[in-house]
Amino acid sequence: MFLIVPSHKMLLKSIFLVLIITFGAKRVSAQENQLKWKSFEEALEIAKETKKPVMIDVWAPWCGWCKKMREEVYPELKDKIAKSFVLTRINRDDNETKKRYKKNSYTPLRLAQKLKVDVVPGIIFLNSDGEYMAHITGYNDAEKLNKILEIVLK
Repeated sequence: MFLIVPSHKMLLKSIFLVLIITFGAKRVSAQENQLKWKSFEEALEIAKETKKPVMIDVWAPWCGWCKKMREEVYPELKDKIAKSFVLTRINRDDNETKKRYKKNSYTPLRLAQKLKVDVVPGIIFLNSDGEYMAHITGYNDAEKLNKILEIVLK
């Protein structure tokens, strides 16, 4: 009986190839799941031009439920969300940068508060003219969020 032992170089190349295939595939699928998020001001402009409502994802860097929605819920509803809304997100913890809304300047924290979201995760819906329509707060799984989107889109 013969035992074939690969050279160290061959073994390393094989391992490297497996890693590239494994992580490369995950990266491609993650990119496919990504939605196109616009800056707040750009989203308002596009909404006016396209007559689509705006969906604002209100999040915070420390928020695990926000991350779960971004990585699991939104990708599951990607087609509906991308087709029906202009997307933007604001970091509720950002109290330094400024966003223009209705001829005023707000930090993302103050803007979220003005649009009635005091906790994260939150989603704010504006009509195509930038007028407040509704908001939801807390984690929503894909099934529940899909039902909410249906109501908002009526």
